[in-house]
Amino acid sequence: MKVLVGLVALLSAIALCTVLNLASGVFIPLVVAWFILQVFRPVIRLGWKLHLPPALNITLVFAIFFGLCILGIYFCASQAVEFNRAYNLYYSKLNTMFHSVLKALSIPPSTISDFNWLDLLGRYVRNISELILTFSSKFVLTLVFLMFMLLEAPYVNEKIDKSFSGPNAFRIKNILDTVSQQISRYLGTLTLISLATGFCAWLLLAAMGVELAAGWGVLTFLLNFIPTVGSIIATIPPVLMAALQFSPSLFKPLAVFFSLTAIQITIGNVITPKVVGDRLGLSPIVILLSLLLWGTIWGIPGALLSVPIASIIKIVCENIQSLRPIAVLMGSGKDALMAAPPVVRRKTKTHVQTNVPNTSEDFE
Repeated sequence: MKVLVGLVALLSAIALCTVLNLASGVFIPLVVAWFILQVFRPVIRLGWKLHLPPALNITLVFAIFFGLCILGIYFCASQAVEFNRAYNLYYSKLNTMFHSVLKALSIPPSTISDFNWLDLLGRYVRNISELILTFSSKFVLTLVFLMFMLLEAPYVNEKIDKSFSGPNAFRIKNILDTVSQQISRYLGTLTLISLATGFCAWLLLAAMGVELAAGWGVLTFLLNFIPTVGSIIATIPPVLMAALQFSPSLFKPLAVFFSLTAIQITIGNVITPKVVGDRLGLSPIVILLSLLLWGTIWGIPGALLSVPIASIIKIVCENIQSLRPIAVLMGSGKDALMAAPPVVRRKTKTHVQTNVPNTSEDFE
């Protein structure tokens, strides 16, 4: 019977993942809108304390949100202009490096020249256009979900109290409050770590004279929100830019590579999983598995949302008696160690230090 229940649970999980993948066009904007709501929850609560009308409170949230979006668009446009200038400046070097690679690989340049590069470039432009169109549609749907969530937010607690009995209502509200606090702490901690990583990368690249240093710093900041993998990917573009800019010398590109790798390993792959994992009470292995799972289901948005989703699952399991063993297994282990009886911890410490047989005091 237990084996049958386990198989049914496994099939249900596979079916759920399949549905989430097929309906990603709806679920991704919904989940992203909920996380944006958590980011702006301090602003919403401030509006409630000031007794602002709901319409004015929603307008304030959207004003801040669109202001940040406009700043991001302006920065991207300025970096696009800088990229175009750098491309025109280093085009001849790029062409020379390309032919050098062909020569090193013993590939005749004539075989490459037979390709229709304009047709290939047109395909990439069309793909980028489709990607922008898809992103725009999901962005609009996200704003619609966010607006309805903002309208619903003031009445959530009252609806829970009327829908469930006293203990159940208290438990549900406790879960929602805990999820909100954990996600806010996670986003705040990860934002500070990403800012530190992006600032260090920008400072290093600017000191070495690498083109588009500010853009690479912002790219590092954004990719650092993807656990482990993002910090590795963020190292590649500035190293390629340094190789193109300072060719044929390899000293500066290698210095950029090793310096950025040291920053990413120290901050991105050591400090980030440890600090963020402790803040959420998650095991680093759970963080990595969640990244792989949600990245497979939803792609880049799933990778960005993988850790918060794992934290939400752990919080829900903690508040359901039959699922608490799963929450313990998902935890970092420190909470279980702190929950152990002090006699057991003292006994373990005594055995490690003295390495002598048990005494009657230990058994007491």
